[in-house]
Amino acid sequence: GVVEDQIAFRQHQRFVPRLATYPAQTDQDRLALPSGPYQLTLSGQGTLDGLAFTPATRHAPAVDEIEVQVMATGLNFRDLLNVLDLYPGEPSASSHVLQGEQLGLECAGVVVAVGEHVTGFAVGDRVMGMTLGCFRQYVTDKAARFIQQPAALTHAAAATIPSAFITAYYGLHQLAAIKAGDRVLIHAATGGVGQAAVQLARLAGAEVYGTASPGKWVTLRDQGVTHIYNSRTVDFAEQILADTDGQGVDIVLNSLTGSGFIEANLVVLAPNGHFVEISKRDIWSAAEITAVRPDVRYTPFDLSALGSSQPAALQAMLTAVRTLFAEGRLQPLPQTIYPLSALVPALRHMQQARHTGKIVITHPRHQEIVIREDATYLITGGMGGIGLAVADWLATQGARHLLLLGRSQPNAGAQERIAALREQGVTVTVAQADVTDYAQLDTTLVQIDASAPLRGVIHSVGVMDDGALLQQSWERFARVFAPKIQGAWHLHTLTKELPLDFFVLFSSGASLLGSRGQANHAGANAFLDAFAHYRHAQGLPALAINWGAWAEIGAAADLVRTTQAQMAEAGQGVIPPAQGIAALAHLLFGELGRQEVSQVGVTPILWAHYLAHIQRNGFYTRFIDRAIPTQQPITTPLPTALNLVEQLQQVDGEAQAELLLQQLQIAAAKVLGMANPTNIDPQQGLLDLGLDSLMAVELRNQLSQRLAHKLPSTLIFDYP
Repeated sequence: GVVEDQIAFRQHQRFVPRLATYPAQTDQDRLALPSGPYQLTLSGQGTLDGLAFTPATRHAPAVDEIEVQVMATGLNFRDLLNVLDLYPGEPSASSHVLQGEQLGLECAGVVVAVGEHVTGFAVGDRVMGMTLGCFRQYVTDKAARFIQQPAALTHAAAATIPSAFITAYYGLHQLAAIKAGDRVLIHAATGGVGQAAVQLARLAGAEVYGTASPGKWVTLRDQGVTHIYNSRTVDFAEQILADTDGQGVDIVLNSLTGSGFIEANLVVLAPNGHFVEISKRDIWSAAEITAVRPDVRYTPFDLSALGSSQPAALQAMLTAVRTLFAEGRLQPLPQTIYPLSALVPALRHMQQARHTGKIVITHPRHQEIVIREDATYLITGGMGGIGLAVADWLATQGARHLLLLGRSQPNAGAQERIAALREQGVTVTVAQADVTDYAQLDTTLVQIDASAPLRGVIHSVGVMDDGALLQQSWERFARVFAPKIQGAWHLHTLTKELPLDFFVLFSSGASLLGSRGQANHAGANAFLDAFAHYRHAQGLPALAINWGAWAEIGAAADLVRTTQAQMAEAGQGVIPPAQGIAALAHLLFGELGRQEVSQVGVTPILWAHYLAHIQRNGFYTRFIDRAIPTQQPITTPLPTALNLVEQLQQVDGEAQAELLLQQLQIAAAKVLGMANPTNIDPQQGLLDLGLDSLMAVELRNQLSQRLAHKLPSTLIFDYP
């Protein structure tokens, strides 16, 4: 079998690393972005396969509107219901839904245009708000639907606030008039609205009773909730009555509508209690509630409808909630972050109810990178051989303002190169500063001319101190770590609010493939690799490039000259400077502008030689000439309806059954998020594998499409 020496467990899932060729063969669930402004479209409902990003037209704001570039979108259960054609009142025939205009209810981003009569907003403001179509790159709507973001929040954190907190605030404060001492039952208390409601209820001095699946109870305990019940059964009613000496609760904030749940809520609700209903499917009418409990004040509501009919009321609630955040009395929800291209996996994650808090989709800041004459570009290690090669290249691309950063003054050769750049009309600022010193770096960046703001960072600094691990010391590790790790963190902290076009970290092949005698170097660069993924998850530009050894220039040039023969024998080549610069140009101007790539290795390798000199493990699976089926993603497309029907007509008996089983396994694996369809045992029930009601709907819809025949909604439950 395959040796797996690196395994990560996240949210009950097992992940292993894999090296892949670039551009990576992304799985079929990844959505491509067009080169210009984009919008989300839905070509057909019932499954997640109809989602796609297509070119969009921007709309100039009317006099009372603002235009916002979306940086993060909060994913809501309503989005999933809409895609699966399950949201009440929004049938699949609706052209608005099919165009994706109903998908995406909330966002955080930056104001890019302001209507003539709008006050309180300016271009460049960081805002959050509620409007439809938030999976577009640009949204335009009434200014009353937006509010300034609380200070010091990322866009992803801000995107957790509008829908969840306004829903909870409206339900608890405006409808139920919550007060200190009230007992409040919050269903699905680890979800987005539930988590917001827990904070607001505790802030009001109420006593919280929460339901959640048992695996998520620890989240509620960590928040100080002591009354916790299972959200998968209706036993909570009897248990709460026992815990309250039969008095029950004063307020129910309900989002559960399974069999018996509404009845159980009515049982546990105290006389004259408030029943606030935020679910949309299978809810009761006011008359049905009154027939059972005429004393109960029952209010179902739709926040999106409220925002459309009463924008001033929405603005007032946004303001109230933002004030509580500004005062530090509320905190953003826990976030599970996906990049925009991974919207389908994010929806599957929501479908499987694995997360707590909020799922947030981050948008790429820029889709096309252009080197600007009126911008400054920073290169750390800028007086070294590689730094100067990058500076020369940026000048050929049109850069006219370069900031070269280093601890020492440039030597004679570097001074000649800098003089040549200046003769070409490039303003070159040489800054003698230590990138590990926050104050020095801050002072340097503050001095950048406002007429040519910083738009790009290339962190190429590095120190080598090789040696066998047992002969290393922490001082030698710290010497190598500091410029890479502290330097990257300081650059991130000082530039994260700036509209950078790129933030490139020059990492090393040592952290990707390993390198004898370079444990400290590999460790420092492993941080850069992970840090690029971290910045991307925050919606910030980032790329870590795992460079192989450069020929002629760079910190390892002398070592390369003495070890090149041994490297070649082991299958590793060196990178001529011209090829390295060409690779950098391709990564910045080619695919990177349209894909959310965090890490790319650039190193010449003859794999047959290289793999013969190392211990093979699963990391190199895709470069070993043998198949490992259990590790391959699903790449077999489902047949079209016509093809599948034709195939079934051409075979009979056992062959038909085998074909249907194969296609059912493929469809089920896709819905369940399983990598290998053959891992599904035909004798095991789908419900036992984790299939829930929403997954069952999507599976039924997929099979209906493939067979060109409408299947009953209860199919999966009738034949589990």
